[in-house]
Amino acid sequence: MNQMHMARWLLMGWGLGWGMCSGAAPALQTVNIRFLPTLAGQPASCGAPVEGQGLDQSVITLADLRMFVSDMALIDNKGKAVPVQLVADGVWQADSAAMLDFEDATGNCANGTVPQHRAVVGRVPAGRYRGLQFTVGLPARINHQDATLAPSPFNQTAMFWSWQAGYRFIKLELDVNKTGQADGFPIHIGSTGCQSDSTTTPPTHCLQPNRVSVKLARFDPRLDQVQIDLSALLAQTRLQTQAPHTAPGCMAAVDDPDCEGVLSALGLRGTAGQMVFKVWPR
Repeated sequence: MNQMHMARWLLMGWGLGWGMCSGAAPALQTVNIRFLPTLAGQPASCGAPVEGQGLDQSVITLADLRMFVSDMALIDNKGKAVPVQLVADGVWQADSAAMLDFEDATGNCANGTVPQHRAVVGRVPAGRYRGLQFTVGLPARINHQDATLAPSPFNQTAMFWSWQAGYRFIKLELDVNKTGQADGFPIHIGSTGCQSDSTTTPPTHCLQPNRVSVKLARFDPRLDQVQIDLSALLAQTRLQTQAPHTAPGCMAAVDDPDCEGVLSALGLRGTAGQMVFKVWPR
């Protein structure tokens, strides 16, 4: 090998070695994980009454739907969970969590806000992915803080319970038709049974964390949406009657009969997994 060829090989080897050792970050791609709430198999909206819901086949209208999701990851073709790096936007997404907002302050959602947030935006290494996993709820390090000082979206007081209990992970409000008039049936899911030394000290433990683990084995972020099947959430709940001496609707209390069906559907009671979050349109 002459000197020119030898120099060329040395340069190529040096360049390859530098590339391998430089720790260059892999190329990233942006993903939009879209969410779609449905009632009776159709997209849910604030002004549309839907028949045949719950155990008592009630007529209901959506009045509010917001929730927190966190720790999102896509599943690659080897079955590995690849964390999604959320894009902080100063409004809906921060840290490892995002707030989804499906109400638009119209119709029965008049007490809400106009802006919506129906997709989680993040980045992952470029590639093909076949599944999705995430948590409905907030990790403890985020859940217990002062909402008046927290950055957005954790400053949303409509989603906050108290320093000890933390945030409402799911805030669902329904108007239930009862003989020509509508009564509200709220469903608020968050951590309960949280104990700490004072009302402004983060608890070290909650008896019911109530974080919903979701894993969708077949999910293509380019084509699919995450269906939030509200009919499945309500299927085992009587919406026109209220258990005596309990909070309105379901406030995530384990001893409230009005929560039994809701908690079971979310996989928070019993041995079955959650039945609410699915792949749409499959």
